[in-house]
Order: sequence, then structure tokens, then C-alpha cells
Amino acid sequence: MKTLPKINNMEEYDNVIENNDKVIIYWNTKWCPDCFVSRRFMPIIVNDFEDFEFYQIEKNQNLELAAHLNIYGVPSFLVFVKGVEVGRLVNKRRKSYNEVKEFIQNTISK
Repeated sequence: MKTLPKINNMEEYDNVIENNDKVIIYWNTKWCPDCFVSRRFMPIIVNDFEDFEFYQIEKNQNLELAAHLNIYGVPSFLVFVKGVEVGRLVNKRRKSYNEVKEFIQNTISK
């Protein structure tokens, strides 16, 4: 998988959100078994939504940012359009390709 660009701090997060029209942020950790599963289908999700910029944030390396954004479970997904959060799929459950794709489609079709 082509590695998604990483956001490493609040400043980078703000810059990404402010300077991109459509953004999806994928929260994960290196140790999370459910994140390992979702990493396998992320290239397909990226291809499914080519008009979005995708980034990833490693939760354990960004605990302050995670707390600020109420990210308590991984893998999780945040969707932004023109700097505004329009959807979030945040919980501790394993997510399937179909669940993530449907979440994004439903979020952006509102």
C-alpha cells in the first residue's frame, strides 16, 4: 500500500483541514489488530474516493490531538469538506471495507 501522508501534530492537522477542500483522516495505531485489517483495504477506499485527500494519524503518537478531537477508538475516520467536519466513524470496533465505504458515501451525499 502506498503510505498515506501522516499528520504529526495539531499544526499539521490545522494546515491540512484549512488548505484542502475534501479530506478524510484515518486514525490508527501500529499495535491495533483491527487497524491491521483496515490497512489492507485502505488503498481501495482511496481509489473509491479519488476527489478526497487522505491522511493518517497514529493515535498513540498524537494523544493530545486525539483527546482534543474525541478520538478514543481506532481505527476511526473523520471526513471534512471545506474545513468543516461532516462525518465521523469513531469507535473501537473492527470496520469492514463495505462499512467504511458506505459511511463515506452516506456522509458526502448529505
